[in-house]
Formats: sequence, structure tokens, C-alpha cells
Amino acid sequence: MPSDPSMVKDVFEASLQLLLEIGIYIVELGSAARVSEEEVRGALSSAKSEVRLGVGADSRVLSVRKPASGGKPFVFGGYAGTPTPEEIFKPSALSYALEPLVDALDHGSLTSVAGLSLARSAPSEVEATLLEIRLLREAIEEAGRPGLHLLACESSTSAVANAAAMASGLLRRSDAQLIPILNEMKVGYDQLLKAHTGRLYSVHNAALVDPIVGGFARGAAGTAICAVAEALTSIVAYGASYVLVHPYHIHLKATSARECLWVEAVLGLAGERLGVPLVGDVWPANGGGCAEMLYEIAANSIVAASCGLNLLGPAPANGEKPHGSGLEAMFMAEVGAAAAALKPSHAAELAGELLRFYESSLRNPNPGVPFGELYDLERREPAPWWASVYRRVREHVADLGLELE
Repeated sequence: MPSDPSMVKDVFEASLQLLLEIGIYIVELGSAARVSEEEVRGALSSAKSEVRLGVGADSRVLSVRKPASGGKPFVFGGYAGTPTPEEIFKPSALSYALEPLVDALDHGSLTSVAGLSLARSAPSEVEATLLEIRLLREAIEEAGRPGLHLLACESSTSAVANAAAMASGLLRRSDAQLIPILNEMKVGYDQLLKAHTGRLYSVHNAALVDPIVGGFARGAAGTAICAVAEALTSIVAYGASYVLVHPYHIHLKATSARECLWVEAVLGLAGERLGVPLVGDVWPANGGGCAEMLYEIAANSIVAASCGLNLLGPAPANGEKPHGSGLEAMFMAEVGAAAAALKPSHAAELAGELLRFYESSLRNPNPGVPFGELYDLERREPAPWWASVYRRVREHVADLGLELE
């Protein structure tokens, strides 16, 4: 874990220099748009360090967190874009909405609607995106939390579906749309159109920064610099209300890999200089039903929360299969709250201990079992066997030194 206080300043300055030197590559133009230091610092000065998300009694404040501050991380629960069949979309979302420690939803994506596969910019994509939000809205209504913030439009790849979601009123002004920075340091017209439309409709723009460890930015150090530069890019190009931090390992994928944990830690420590709330993605390689998944969640949440990140997920099985439930989000929230006051050095010791119980599984992870086997739909609670595994791992994590309530 980073321990040199000067490193954060150096990373931030290197990231700013990277953005100023290479600019923001516009895919359709085949060239880079240049930005000045004055433009970047102007965007940073106008960024908000906290935003109120959601409506009424269900609204929550998402803010910039300080490392080891003790302040409870804001928790987004859900599959975070994982492809999800229509028939389990709503009940699986409901399992997250029913968890009181979950402050907002970021759930899966629909890959088909009415039996039809989706096509980019086609009516099918629009219908799937609108259905996604309708099902999420029904889930939070049934959970008794109708004002819960939604980070939505996960089923959309083009700007057309997002615009339809706003024009129809399904995506409320208290909600957000996901807008990624393309790998690496790139944007496209669709992303810029989403951002521009979001600003016109006063919808929150949630940027996704997912630099690839082992890709163009090479190792963890280069990826950390690239990640901060892409966070700066999202503030300048998208006017992002908040930024999702998702380092992606070129071989292992999961954010629980050592290198990805280090990148998340650096970005969290740089959060105060960026001035917008940062949210650490928790993407375990293993799926629901596996103890290894829970150990991944614990290590990832400890590192992220102690270094100043809020939390999102956990997306099961590297976001490839919807094998998860609200139980894992509750565990993520519990661990994050307990780790919020830890010094990064202490967090590193705990994460190092936890790595021993899952690291060997990252190259050949267990995808777990389907949602219906993890969760009792009639009782609206986790299946007893999965709850038992959770209790066992939770007790072990507490024995290792994390003071869970």
C-alpha cells in the first residue's frame, strides 16, 4: 500500500501532465482534443465535493472521503452491468434494495428484450434500457424505498437509449447515467452526447474509469497515473458528478488482484485533489456461493474504504454471470464501515492476510451458482446455506483483526 505522502502529489502532477501532453483522443476524429491547464483547473474548481442522490427520505449524500477518516462509505449495491436475464432482473435487484446498508442501486444489463437480442442504436436497445429502469423502479417500490438513487442505463451502449430514458422521465434528475472513459484516454461521440444530454436534463453523469493493468499503461504504477488522468478527463469532458474507479487486470480481470488493489488505493488517496466523490468498484473473480468471493470482497473493501473510496458492487464472477445477491453487498458495506478508520498501513496488513484465502483462485475462478440458489425469493432472504458461509467468513475476518459491528 502507498505510504509516502509525497507520492500522491507526484502521481497527481504526473497525471495532469499526461492529460496536457497527449490530450483526449476522439475516436471518430482519429485525433486528440487538447486541453489547457487553465481548463483543467477550472473544471476542478467547479466540481462538487458532495452531491445529494435520490429523493426524499431515501436520498443520501455522496461525498469526497478522507483516508482513515472513519466516515461510513456510501454503498452502491448491485450487479454493476453484469448481463442479467429479464426473468431474474427485478428479483435480484430487489435483494439489494432490501438491504438497509445499501444507499443506491447499480444493477445489471439486459441483453435481450421480449426474446430479441439487442442491436446498437436500434429500437431494441432503447426498449431494453427503458425496461431496465422500469424494473429497477418496481424493485425499489417493493422494497419500500421508492426514492433510492439509481445508477442506470447499463443496457445502453449508444446515446440514443440514454436520451430516451431522460425524455420519458424514467431516469429522474436524482438518478445517474453511466459514461465510461474508453481505454486509454479516449472518448467517442456517444459518450460526449450522453454527457451533454445529461447536463441539459440535469441528470447526474457517473464516469467510469477502468484502466487496464498490463495494457497501454503497463504496470500498477503507470496504471495509477493513467487512472488519475482519466478521472481528470471525465471531470473536464463529462462534468462528472462522481467517478467509478475500476482498474482491470489484463489477465486476472478482478479488482481484488494485488496490482488493482494498489491502483485503487492510490486513486483513493488522490481523491481530495480531484475534488469529486470517488467510488471503488468491487469486482471479485469468484461468484456467489464461494467463500473465496467473500474473502475477495473483504480485501477489496478494506483497501478501498481505508484509502478514501466509496464502494460499489460486488459484481459477481468478474461481471460475467449474475451469480450474486444482496447478501454480498451487505457484507461489503459492513467491512467498508469497519475499515473506514483504518490507516492504509493497517489495511495493507489485513488485505495481505485475506489474499492467502483467494489469490490462488483468481486464475481459475469458480463462477458460483445462480441467483435462485443463493436467495429465497418467497422469504426475501439469503438461502440458509449461503448465509451460513457468510457468517463463517465474517467471523474469520473479525478474528483477523477487523472490528465488525
